[in-house]
Parts: sequence; C-alpha cells; structure tokens
Amino acid sequence: MKKNILLIRTFIPTGIGGPVPPLESLYIFSQIVENCISSYNLKIIDMGIGALSLEDVSEIITDCKPSFIIFQSLAWEAEIVHRLASFSKKLNKHISTIVTSQLAFTAQEFLLTDTNIDFVLYGEADLTIPTLLNTLDSKSDLSSVEGIIFREEGNTIKTTLAKAPSNLDDINISSEAWDSIDVKAYSKYSNWNGSIKEDFYIPILSSRGCPFTCEYCRDNCSKQFIPRSPENVISEIKFLNEKYGAKEFHFFDSVFNYDIARAKRICELIIDSKMNLSLAFPHGLRADLMTDELIDLLKKAGTYKLVYGIETASQRLQHEIKKNLDINKVNEIISKTSNKGIIVGGYFMLGFPSEKEKEMNETINFAVNSDLDIASFFKVTSYDEIVDIYKNMQQKGDFTNISQDFKDLGYYSDKRSLSILSPKKLNIQIIKAQRKFYLNTKRIIRGFKKYPKKTAYLKNLFFAFGLILQGFIMENLSKESTDSNS
Repeated sequence: MKKNILLIRTFIPTGIGGPVPPLESLYIFSQIVENCISSYNLKIIDMGIGALSLEDVSEIITDCKPSFIIFQSLAWEAEIVHRLASFSKKLNKHISTIVTSQLAFTAQEFLLTDTNIDFVLYGEADLTIPTLLNTLDSKSDLSSVEGIIFREEGNTIKTTLAKAPSNLDDINISSEAWDSIDVKAYSKYSNWNGSIKEDFYIPILSSRGCPFTCEYCRDNCSKQFIPRSPENVISEIKFLNEKYGAKEFHFFDSVFNYDIARAKRICELIIDSKMNLSLAFPHGLRADLMTDELIDLLKKAGTYKLVYGIETASQRLQHEIKKNLDINKVNEIISKTSNKGIIVGGYFMLGFPSEKEKEMNETINFAVNSDLDIASFFKVTSYDEIVDIYKNMQQKGDFTNISQDFKDLGYYSDKRSLSILSPKKLNIQIIKAQRKFYLNTKRIIRGFKKYPKKTAYLKNLFFAFGLILQGFIMENLSKESTDSNS
C-alpha cells in the first residue's frame, strides 16, 4: 500500500507580493517520483491559494492520513509550521515532519527543539528528500544522508551539507508535478511582479545559486552559480507553452545575468523559437553585470518588466554590506533599460545598523530621481534574529504561540529596527520614501504609457495611493502622540 506525502507550502501575506507557483515543492515532487525506491501518493497544499486557514489544513491532514509532511516555509511563517506539526503528532505520532526552505536554512538545528519536528533539510531539499525517504524505507543509517538535521537517542545530529548539483539539466519538474497544481489560479492573486501582461504566468528557474556574498541576503541558495544549459531552459519553456498555453514566464533566478553569454543565448533561442513570449524578472538582476547588448536581446525576447537589486545608494554602505555596486553605473543602466520601453523596478533596503538618516535620504532621493518605474523599500532584517527567538522559546518549551516574534521578521514590521533610528522613525522614513517616489506626475504618466494593461495599472496605482494615504495618516498620528507626550 502506498504511503501518503503532503507537501505544504505555508503562506502569510507580507504586504507585497502574493503566492506564486511553489517551484521548490514541484521539484521535490518530481525528484521523489523519479528517485524513490517506493512509490508514494503525493499532494501539494498551498496555503496561499484560497487563503487556507490552519483549521482548513488540519482537516486536509486528517483526511489524507500522511506518513510524511514536508513544509516549505519562510522565516516569518514558523508559527504555522509549529502549530501544524503539533496537530499532526497529536493525530498520529508516527507522522514524520520535515522542514525545508528558508526557515530550515536560517533556524537549522534550533527547529528541533520542538519535538514535533523530526527532520530539518538545510541544503538542496529536492535532492536530499529522496535519499532521506529511501534511507528511512530501508532502515539504513541516517547519518549517511547529507544535508539533514535529526535526533538520535536524544542528541541532535547535523550531517555534512550536500554538494551542490553539477548538472541541473538532469533535474526537471515533471509533467505529473505541474498537473498537481492549478497553475492558472496563481494569476488571480497579486504577485512579486505586480500586474502581468498575459492571462497567466509560469515561474521558471534557469539557474541556482549566487556567488556573491551580500550581507542581509534572505536567499538560502548555494554560494556558487549553477546554470542550466540554454537548450534545457528553452525545452522547458516550449513544453509549458505547448501543454498549458503559457505565454508569460517569470524568471526566479537569484542572478540570471551572472553569465552574460548564457543569458544572451537563452534570449536568442526564445527569439528564434518565434513563440512571442512575455518575460519578466521579478527577483532582481545585477545592474553592474548588465550590458547594452543583453538589454536589447531581453527586449527582443519579450521582456516587458525587470527589477534590479540595488539596496542602498550610499557607496559606503555598498562596501559595508558587500554588495559593491557602482551607484553611478546602476543609474546609467536603469536609464538604458527604461529607454528600451521596459518597465524597470528597484529593490531598496532602509535601516542598516550603521546607516545614518542622511544615507537613507540619499537612497530615497536616488530612487526618486532615477528612471525607475517601481521601487520597493524594505526594512533591513537580520535572520540571525531567528536563532535568538528560538533560544528564548527553548526555555518555555511552547512553540505554538509565537506569532508576534516571527511577525516582526516580516518586511513591514512596526516594532523592529536594526538601525540607529527607532522603529517608529524608521517606519516614517519608509512611508516618506513611498510617498516621494510614487506621488510623481512624470513617473505616473510614463508608467501608464509603459504598462500593457492600463486598467490593472490604474487599479494598482489607486491601491498604492491608498497605502500612501494610510501611511501619511499614521505618520501624523504618530507625531501628534509624540508631541502630546513631550
């Protein structure tokens, strides 16, 4: 009799972006089917689709009777993991609970202080899980499985991190995995790309890893660039285009343009295919690696929107956080990209530990005066804070009532600041940044001309204005409160 495996992608709205097709779960699904000795019944549950509550997922777990539950989770979603793991163990103590993704990478062995969690996978989960399942199936030595953390006779065992795969062309998402989700449903929700051009989109990962060592990066990827061949990438795009009628693809690579020759070749193959695709790069490209020729090819291949990861306009902070961008060159690349008619976004961070208010204003003014169409201003988060939360919770032994602790790790926490500014003053800086950037007549007109769907653009614009107005009211209430207390 086949055992059941539930792959649960947890989800908490953060104020920007929504659920996107769970690539990690799809890769895990495919690798289990291809590489496990035993056959399993697999089901993906995405809590972002249909706004599933803890009660909803608990009912699914009860009905499914899984032998394994695999959680794909971000750091601020930790409470959901602990609550569902607790429910699962009360339902059946023999259910094995496995945590993957960013939460696993950042919290690592501290997750196992909750006895309801059995395994933490802190490397390439899709490659490790089949080995783990086969080892459990054969009752072999778990210490031989690379990239896992588990308990043995009361001790926490952490095995050696598995080596990154050398050839991604052999690691694909199967047709069966794609069929296990309703890929078109995701386009009904806001996403990291904002409004899309076609009826629906499909995410794609043409490479893994990032060789750069920027501090405060939230990626849990390998620190080496591991590419798929251009031919393999175009093969997947053709398959998804033919099977599902997909015409829009979002590249979720950590640094798609690290290998310029490869990036150009992918564009050339897309152009030659005559599929007339719409492409977007919502995860952030390196502006300092971009070339005029690549910008031209991206446009010809169908790119209508891309985002550059900039973080700060302070050259001092660029060196301190090891991003090491030349801000003048970044500004030049933004203008060149925008002049091609591509919608250009920028990711920024405010509130670095040594950042002065003057440097925050430098970043805000850079964004405002640039040719960017979109700017996202995030509060700096150190994921070392996760370990501190677990150390505090370890004493209590209760992992089911920690919502506020992990909520404060989100992008827009109102109670956290790593900078010299108080949380309240840092929040005011972020509100000011949004207001100065988006309340710009020239930018609004340019955006209306560029966006393919005018109605969606206006809808997003009014939504943004609503948030700015809300922030403005909160800012003034905060000032009044401060004045009355002084």
